[in-house]
Amino acid sequence: MTALPGMGSVFLLMAIIFYIGAVMSTKLFSTSFPDWFGDLGLSAYTLFQIMTLESWSMGIVRPVMNVYPYAWLFFVPFIMVTTFAVVNLLVGLIVNSMQDAHAEESNAATDSYRDEVLRRLDSIEERLRNQR
Repeated sequence: MTALPGMGSVFLLMAIIFYIGAVMSTKLFSTSFPDWFGDLGLSAYTLFQIMTLESWSMGIVRPVMNVYPYAWLFFVPFIMVTTFAVVNLLVGLIVNSMQDAHAEESNAATDSYRDEVLRRLDSIEERLRNQR
């Protein structure tokens, strides 16, 4: 649950990157490839397919590069940013959240152990006072 705010930030960042990428790809490739980049929705869906690396090379990018040889200047940075950076941010957030939860559990166990030791020390001190 503690990872949700951070994940929301990453999803917002992804939405911004996808929106910018969809606008760019629609403007660049919609005339030649209306089935993939005809409007913003189609472009976003196609870019999502590219981000997941599902038949992106032979299915989408190579046909686009046959018409637009410099299309790799758009697709390679898009893949690098979305696939590697953003996905790693999500994984990092989840791992960090798990570490925080583990640290809280460890602190709680340490606190209860400390309280038990202090209680025993108080008991020993009380016995020593009673013996005098």
